Amino acid sequence: MAGKEINSRFLELAGFEGEELDAILPDWLMCADVLGLSDEDVRYAVEEYIPQCWNVQYRGVRKLIGAWTRECIEVLKTKQYKAEGKKIIYGILPAVVTPYTAFKRAGGDNVHVSFPDLVLIQTLNGFFHKGGPLIAKAEEMGFNYGCRHCPLNKTRLVAFATDLIAPPDVIWSWGFNCDEGPKTDELIQCLVDDSWTYVISRIPHDTYFGEADDEEPRIRYLSKVIRSDIEKMSELTGIYPTDEDFKQALADAGRYLFKLGMLCNLVCNSDPVPLGGAAITMFQDGIGVPLNFGYKYLEEALDIMLSEVRAAVKAGEGILPKGSPKVGSYFVPWCIPWIDKVFRENGVATTFSQTLTPSRNQMKPSAYGDDPYMGMAEQWLKMPLGQNMGYEADAMIEKVKANNPDGMLMGFFDFDRWLGAHQKMCAEIVQKATGVPHYYIEADFWDDREYSEEALRTRIESICQIMHTRKGF
Repeated sequence: MAGKEINSRFLELAGFEGEELDAILPDWLMCADVLGLSDEDVRYAVEEYIPQCWNVQYRGVRKLIGAWTRECIEVLKTKQYKAEGKKIIYGILPAVVTPYTAFKRAGGDNVHVSFPDLVLIQTLNGFFHKGGPLIAKAEEMGFNYGCRHCPLNKTRLVAFATDLIAPPDVIWSWGFNCDEGPKTDELIQCLVDDSWTYVISRIPHDTYFGEADDEEPRIRYLSKVIRSDIEKMSELTGIYPTDEDFKQALADAGRYLFKLGMLCNLVCNSDPVPLGGAAITMFQDGIGVPLNFGYKYLEEALDIMLSEVRAAVKAGEGILPKGSPKVGSYFVPWCIPWIDKVFRENGVATTFSQTLTPSRNQMKPSAYGDDPYMGMAEQWLKMPLGQNMGYEADAMIEKVKANNPDGMLMGFFDFDRWLGAHQKMCAEIVQKATGVPHYYIEADFWDDREYSEEALRTRIESICQIMHTRKGF
């Protein structure tokens, strides 16, 4: 049984206090036991890993860790919820969370909504650096290591196979970007249990390089796909969201996105930089991940964070001295948060992520306020991951110019057939257009078993040295 004292200290670090901490402690102790987190693992997280890697001087960051901790507990209670007769809906990344949020609004406490893969690996690797054993079990089941498959899909397979999570009434796999996600659901049915029920949505990637993907004919086509698959989900779960559920979910997403835009703009255009890129990106991840609590606790943390960042900017306080170089990323690897730490130790602040930082186009009010299905389709086709490379590169150029990095870090997606090559080509396009140097690191975003902090430090130190030299330090 996990020790109460050290686990209480973890919850305190995650922003819990008083009666709230006392109430959630039994659930977290269950969670730690199920995940195989020893007291030493938790001590390491509390005393070393989290303070070194995350900006825990801010209450907003601590509350952010707490929000994701709540979601992890919810994921590991799915078997209990299933036994109680609640409906279970899973999703994958990337997705637009609006329809999942609408199902949660319609079903209330009688439905659990989540993306268990990401929540589990984010908790294990992001806060405890202990994701490797879980991923290795999937490889023992035949998810071969050499081909560099996505650790998220491996986590989904092994979480169900080892009885960590309940089978869903339905998992809605958005195959608009990731083609391996839907294949993994078929693999789970074949290898584990055919009670793993899934619905797959797809759209052809048939626009030419640089064409706008979010034009009305394409939005209309995708809205029909989404409507059809929502109808399938309703048949499987008995939950029928209304248009009002969808409209409110869209409004909630728009509000949260606007606040994310404010946070990113504040951080990226302040000197000194008040907050690291891993924390920014973990806030942003809420726009693409189905969660059982939705934006409730994430938005509470975000509101606190905005207030604290404004105060830090006013006081001239930062995570590094004034004038230090700033590096943006294609996607800050927050599941390997020591990357952020090593950059900071070398005098460079990580800041925004291209994929999740909202563009001006994403921040515009929807053109389809009276049609939630068109609105959801529009949401997806405005997201970078839903676009052809040329159209996405235009938005990437816009974000680089708006957020003023001294360099851009690409990579960490070598396992991905799409993003591995995609990033290398985008790096050249954006660097030519902006003059901002782009650097590439071959590594895995979710799983650092085949590279260590010591091994990658030399590469990061070289990048930082170049950035300091270019800035005249």
